[in-house]
Amino acid sequence: MSRGRVLLRAALLLVGGAYMLWRALEARRLARLLVAADAVLQERLALVWTLVGALAILTGLGVLYMLRPRRRRRTLLLGEQPPVDGPRPPR
Repeated sequence: MSRGRVLLRAALLLVGGAYMLWRALEARRLARLLVAADAVLQERLALVWTLVGALAILTGLGVLYMLRPRRRRRTLLLGEQPPVDGPRPPR
């Protein structure tokens, strides 16, 4: 996947997460004005929206963190490796 597409997805996750957090705050504000039974439902919805928003933001930040430039490392080599221009060692 290209870097531009990954950045677009990270941006959408961050914007969507911020929207869900804003929606959760509005739901909590509304819950204070409602009667007990309706307020409980509204509080639970606000909790779910908060969790979804936080998860989206954390995922977006994780994607952005993975895009940072890193040093190239050698691949994992297990056991002895034969010399490049020499004979192979006996097993």
